[in-house]
Amino acid sequence: MVKNPLRRPAEVLRTETAESVRDEYSVQVSAPPEQLWDMVSDITRMGRFSPENRAGWWLKPSAAPAVNAWFIGFNRIGPVIWATPCRVTALDPGRHFEFKVSLVGTVWGYYLDPAEDGGVMITEYREWPRSAFLHRVLRWSGPFGRPRDFLALNGLHRSLQRIKETTEG
Repeated sequence: MVKNPLRRPAEVLRTETAESVRDEYSVQVSAPPEQLWDMVSDITRMGRFSPENRAGWWLKPSAAPAVNAWFIGFNRIGPVIWATPCRVTALDPGRHFEFKVSLVGTVWGYYLDPAEDGGVMITEYREWPRSAFLHRVLRWSGPFGRPRDFLALNGLHRSLQRIKETTEG
């Protein structure tokens, strides 16, 4: 359980380059890969697991996950509510789902890999372009000036822990 939302969870790995910052968190889950794939690729139900996302709507009602499909993500932290247009950028059914938030260029995604001793290793990641302006916006755009970066990092951890708890009971 995450105790301090102002500190990066130790389990969240950060990789920084001159162009971008990438954070990722992995957890092993004892559940069928198909069940986990449905959970991470269904943007209409992601709000069940994410502490920030509340729901998603495909822009075409009959849409399903497909590269270049657009959806709107509805998010909330405390009293702050916002919507983000997103585009699916990678899709390998049963293995990899990724989308890009169009306004800021942040990429969010999931990898599902077989675990060595059974089950599935799920990795959730976020990668955002490094720019002075974007870094300041992402860092301090949380409710009431709280560090947005730390809220998102804790969200990586909490989302996957909720998926694990849901599937393993």
